[in-house]
Amino acid sequence: TVLSRDGFAQSRFFAEGYLDGQAFLHYDHKKGRAEPRGRWAEKLAAETWETESTVLNATLKELRKLLAEILPLQEEKGGLHSLQETVGCNISEDSHPRGFRLLYFNEKLLLSCYPEPLGCALLQPSAQTLAMEMKPWDTDGFLSKPYQAHVQGELCGRLQAYLESWTGFMERTEPPAVNVTCRKDSEGMVYLTCKAFGFFPRIISVVWFRDEEPMSRDAQEFGDVLRDGNGTYYTWVTIRIPQGEEHRV
Repeated sequence: TVLSRDGFAQSRFFAEGYLDGQAFLHYDHKKGRAEPRGRWAEKLAAETWETESTVLNATLKELRKLLAEILPLQEEKGGLHSLQETVGCNISEDSHPRGFRLLYFNEKLLLSCYPEPLGCALLQPSAQTLAMEMKPWDTDGFLSKPYQAHVQGELCGRLQAYLESWTGFMERTEPPAVNVTCRKDSEGMVYLTCKAFGFFPRIISVVWFRDEEPMSRDAQEFGDVLRDGNGTYYTWVTIRIPQGEEHRV
C-alpha cells in the first residue's frame, strides 16, 4: 500500500505476507527490508528475506509511479489517496498453482487479474476510463504478459517452497512449559492458576489433581486454548481452595 497527500507521495509503504491466513512477513519501511513474523518464518534462510526485500522495493517504486499517473486523472486531487496491490497464489488440491493480482484505489477494487481462467477485468467505470487514458496498463504495466508470468511463475514458485517448509513445521511437536501462580482473597481462599504455554499442536489437556486424583470439571475454571504470537499455543486452568490446603494439590 502506498499513500499520497495533496498530490505528494508519502514515504511510508505498508506490506505484509500471509500463508494460510497467518502473517509471516512484515515490511519495515524505515529499514527498507522484509522481516519475518513468527517462529516458522524466523527459521527461513537469510536469502529468503533478501529476495522478498528486493521484490517489495521494486513493488514500492512501481506502485508510486502508478499512483502518480492515476492522480492527475481524478477530479479531487487533494486529500489522502491510497493505492493497494494484493498479489497471491492459490494452490488447489491437484497442486496446480493459480496466481492472481488485485488493485485497489482508495480502498475500492479497481482491477482484478486472474490469469487462469478468467483473465483481467476492469470492475468499475472509473477503472475503464483510467485504462483508456493510461497506456502503461496495456503495455508494460499491470496487464503486461511479462508481469503476469512473474505472478504465475516466480510468486507461485516461492509459495510452493514456503508451503513445503510450512508443512514440515506444522507437523512438529513441542511440549508445554508450565507456570503456577497463587493469589489469596480476603475470605481466606487461595486461587491457583496453572498456565501451560509454548506447546504445539493445539490439542492439550490440563487438569488439577487433588490428593493424587483429578479434580472434577466443576471445581476448575478452564481458559481457552489460544494462539501465541510465535506460532505456539497457551492455556490456563484455575482452582479455588481453602488456604492451608495447597499441599493437597
